[in-house]
Amino acid sequence: MEAHNYTSLKERAWNTHLCSGCSLCATVCPMKTLYFSNEMPVSYNLCKNEKDNVPCGACYSSCPRINTYKEKYGLGPVLNAYAARSTIPIEKQQSGGAVTAILYNALERKLIDRVVTVGQDHTTMQTYSIALSTPQEMITHAGSKYIWYTPSLLALRDIIEAGITRKIAIIGTPCVMQALRKMMESDNSVLNRFKDHVALLIGVFCTEIFSYERAMQLFKDASVHPADVKRIDIKKDMLLELYNGDTVTVPLPRDLMRRGCAHCLDFTAVDADISAGSIGSREGFTTLITRNRTGEYYLNSAIENGYLETNKLDTLDKVETFAQRKYKRNKK
Repeated sequence: MEAHNYTSLKERAWNTHLCSGCSLCATVCPMKTLYFSNEMPVSYNLCKNEKDNVPCGACYSSCPRINTYKEKYGLGPVLNAYAARSTIPIEKQQSGGAVTAILYNALERKLIDRVVTVGQDHTTMQTYSIALSTPQEMITHAGSKYIWYTPSLLALRDIIEAGITRKIAIIGTPCVMQALRKMMESDNSVLNRFKDHVALLIGVFCTEIFSYERAMQLFKDASVHPADVKRIDIKKDMLLELYNGDTVTVPLPRDLMRRGCAHCLDFTAVDADISAGSIGSREGFTTLITRNRTGEYYLNSAIENGYLETNKLDTLDKVETFAQRKYKRNKK
């Protein structure tokens, strides 16, 4: 087992601004001595390995920014690629609502017990980690909320500790997928109580994540209240579609991006079982990339049960263009 603990992690990832903020370190810590404050990990300095030499190293073993992150970029493994949309009415869906349809079906068919994702307070647009357990909850929490930073895996710790589930699907950004894949492939026995319960990883295409506090200041400068925003689309600028029908364009300053995002080379979430995003498909459809048999199984189940409509994509050129753009921007 690795001799490293949070001190090594702090030196190599936190203090160097490499930290992606995936929150897996705080999630897997057996003593709950790690937490997030001002979007950065902090320790209570109660590490049992540090103080009593109790074998652990779970945080270090699962960190996506230790050794492996420079290898993750491009399209990654592709089994099949689809333009997909949900056949279920989803009021707040992002693009085609395909991810919601896949997980709606998986919950209904009891292929999974919980979905760990990101919820949002629609008054403030503040996001938080949440575990969903019913198909209707998937509908209620539909729509991508991975614009602001959220320690999105904390709900995973809560449901594992409660002992209420054995088959978990997790939605997350590329760094979250990297962390979870690293955890699942680790030989660190402390991580077994988590990795044995993860059934499906769904990654979302991601260019960068923004600081919530900074973004809210931009909203204020544009005289927009977060409760008035129906939908956000990120192009060159941030486009805010309001409930009254107006669209407000908010310029995106470079320093709105979290510092850790500048080191990420992965746009398509290459470590996921299924990757999803709006790039590469026409309006109203989600681009889905199945990367292995696990991803294909869950997608086909949703199709067979009538919750998902798909068409094979002949090319992923546009997705690859975005992937290469992110790689070139952050590689330097």
